[in-house]
Amino acid sequence: MSWQQKTLKLNQKAEQALKDNLNGKPTACNLTLKGIKMGVHNWTHGIEEKSNRYLSPENAVKALKAKLTDHADPNLPQSAVQIVAIMVTSPSLDDFITACEQVQILLPEPVFKQAYDYAKASRTLQDSKMIKTPTIASPAFSKPADITPQTSRQLQGILRNAQAVATASQAADPFTALAKLKEAKKARDQQNQQQVQKLLATSVKVYTFQGDGMAASAVQIEKNIPTSQHIFTACLMFIGEDLTNIKGMLHD
Repeated sequence: MSWQQKTLKLNQKAEQALKDNLNGKPTACNLTLKGIKMGVHNWTHGIEEKSNRYLSPENAVKALKAKLTDHADPNLPQSAVQIVAIMVTSPSLDDFITACEQVQILLPEPVFKQAYDYAKASRTLQDSKMIKTPTIASPAFSKPADITPQTSRQLQGILRNAQAVATASQAADPFTALAKLKEAKKARDQQNQQQVQKLLATSVKVYTFQGDGMAASAVQIEKNIPTSQHIFTACLMFIGEDLTNIKGMLHD
């Protein structure tokens, strides 16, 4: 597997669950991911120059590959794992800001939110030379934990709320309790509606890498890397036994 350009948007089951919810048909949807994630962007580490910090896709990949092969890291996964990396990269600061803004709607991860905030802050600064390959803290690998994107947690909360109200509406009296639930649902729906519509409407082009196994992925991750002329880069790598839910967000 090598780097490919894909469209990032909600996976099919999440999209259908949200549409069902909007149509008054609450649907259960488990979007949980377990594993490890690490990311890098222009402002992670490196030499800070007066005008800006630059990072090529190649140097971002080098930083991530170094962690895939860091056998001195006591937490380096030893079992079979899946790897998915999602990269936003552009030669233009304005285009990079726009892409990060869209990506963080679907994946509000620190690496994309930080890149977006820093990029906006440096919009008016002049160009300078590319920085050296950034570093990622060591040990980079922690024990597997919940790495479910915040968006997925929000979606599950929305769906749980709809299911709770649907269940309560089918129960017998008291009517007062039901009325309170409906009132609470209305308030929650108003809060969620805008977010749901934004999630359903958002899609953005990204570069992606998908691999199986640490050693194999370390070799393949350097294939077909986006051009080094793309000097603004933010990349997030997911590592886990089953990354079906994040893979489902990547569309041809």
